[in-house]
Amino acid sequence: MSQEKLAELADLHPTYISEIERGRVNASVYSIFLITNVLGMELADVLNLQSSNLDRLFENELADISGKIRRLEASRRELLLNGLKGMLKGLET
Repeated sequence: MSQEKLAELADLHPTYISEIERGRVNASVYSIFLITNVLGMELADVLNLQSSNLDRLFENELADISGKIRRLEASRRELLLNGLKGMLKGLET
């Protein structure tokens, strides 16, 4: 598969795919998630994580949510993150 086709299917810029391949940029987990989905691979396999210690569905959902949060405008993203931090703090007790 060409870099251009991969970029199109993953909704990423072709230059970004090229830079990832050459090691010029560090891809975000969300970008890796998009690429692995296009390639029909599991995120855990690409990141070389032990599948026995990983709930793949949970990790994929986290990557998907992360991408959705990244696409929000800054003020909404900050509001959401502050709410999530508050909820997590409440769960820690």
